[in-house]
Amino acid sequence: MSAKFNDMKTQRFFLIFSFTLSVFLSYGQNENKVVFPELNALVDAVRAQYVPDRRDNVYEISVTEVSGKPALKGATSVAEAKVDLLSRIRKIRPEVIDNIQILPDESLGDQIYAVANVSVADLRTGSSYADEMATQLLLGSPMQILQSSSGWYRVRTPERYVAWVQRGTVKRMNQEALNQWIKAPKVIFTDDYGFACETPDENGQRSSDLVFGNLLKWEGDSGRFYRVSYPDGRGAYVLKSQSCMFDDWKNSIQLTEESIVEKALKLKGIPYSWGSASTKNLDCSGFAKTVYLKHGIVLKRDASQQAYTGIPVDISKGYDNLRPGDLMFFGKAAEGDRKERVRHVAIYLGNKEFIHASGYIRINSLDPAQPHYDEGNTVEFIRASRILGVVGTEGVWEHTGILH
Repeated sequence: MSAKFNDMKTQRFFLIFSFTLSVFLSYGQNENKVVFPELNALVDAVRAQYVPDRRDNVYEISVTEVSGKPALKGATSVAEAKVDLLSRIRKIRPEVIDNIQILPDESLGDQIYAVANVSVADLRTGSSYADEMATQLLLGSPMQILQSSSGWYRVRTPERYVAWVQRGTVKRMNQEALNQWIKAPKVIFTDDYGFACETPDENGQRSSDLVFGNLLKWEGDSGRFYRVSYPDGRGAYVLKSQSCMFDDWKNSIQLTEESIVEKALKLKGIPYSWGSASTKNLDCSGFAKTVYLKHGIVLKRDASQQAYTGIPVDISKGYDNLRPGDLMFFGKAAEGDRKERVRHVAIYLGNKEFIHASGYIRINSLDPAQPHYDEGNTVEFIRASRILGVVGTEGVWEHTGILH
């Protein structure tokens, strides 16, 4: 009797388990099922037209089904893309439901701007510390807020790079407050690293650390110090020997090949860190950005973006056309259906030498006869670009005090 009872329990268990599993698998198949494939093709086509580079804008739109009707959900920062997409889809499915949100999110109200409020604000690919580092913004840099989520803001930087920043590292503002910050006279920190203090005493209580390019509002002079304020209104003092009025700094810049090489060499030895773009740590494109920022020039963020700015330099027959200060790009050349892929950037020093971030800022050579020859990068050296002479063009912006 006991054995028979146990057999019945076992059979019942397997029947319930089998039923549950079939429901689960059926649900999963329905969830993964692509609904309205012809509409998904239109979503992809509009994305390719308006947002070919997802680092520049947001376009996260998908097609779902609601009561048998197609529905578009998601968000985009390009209003024209939404208008075009709906126009195309309504020609074949006029009943489509529009649930696409235009960014900035309306729930943000009028405070859709922010300014970096720490020496170096980290930006990530998602709204979590576990997400990959994307880039960094320097103190005083403005940004547009697109969305808010669990203590993070999704922002667009002055060089039009979209990523997520932790709320506590920025000061949120409306348009009027941002305009006041932009128009206010600024002090730029010109040393690679240092501190602001709460009193005009370099040995006194520190307010924060500072790195090259940090911008603070000028409030007055105090002997050997500038009296400054942060975006959130905190007051501090910065040594004049480590900083300068922004306009005076801009006017003092000598944009020459020799100066680019000199500034690049002074960063030698700084550690490599993915996504970093300050004199604390640098990745390869962050290094190129920082060297040119020291010359009042704002480059695009990533190597694969920088590669298509400036004046192309012909390297098809060797290295004779290269000049000191040119940007060198490494990766895989286009071949057949495979597109070109840029993975690394360096700055040319002359004499077949280049300086780049690889473990740390270091010098290597294109010459196999040299002890510091870099075979891996030499064989993948696929293009070069000249920045001198094209300041003010797309991706080679003049630093105007707002980092764009």
